Amino acid sequence: MAVSEDATVTSKGQVTIPKRIREKLGLDAGTEVEFVLEEDGTIRVRQKEPAMDRLRAVKERLAERDVDVERMRRESKAEWESHYDGDAV
Repeated sequence: MAVSEDATVTSKGQVTIPKRIREKLGLDAGTEVEFVLEEDGTIRVRQKEPAMDRLRAVKERLAERDVDVERMRRESKAEWESHYDGDAV
């Protein structure tokens, strides 16, 4: 069942997520959320996944396609090191 609530954008671009919506999503103070703007102009708000969870998901998707993530990591590291001349940054 869809839940609809109104909110107002402040002069600073802030919006308070209505209590009923926060409760439905399980959002507590300090919870990070992300706004997703769809091509049709629809905006979705969802709880942001922790970075490590997002990285694990990417690694799993790459593994499904026979991409050697460890080889990519090694090659990337070697490439960065080849550009580093030892001077302090």
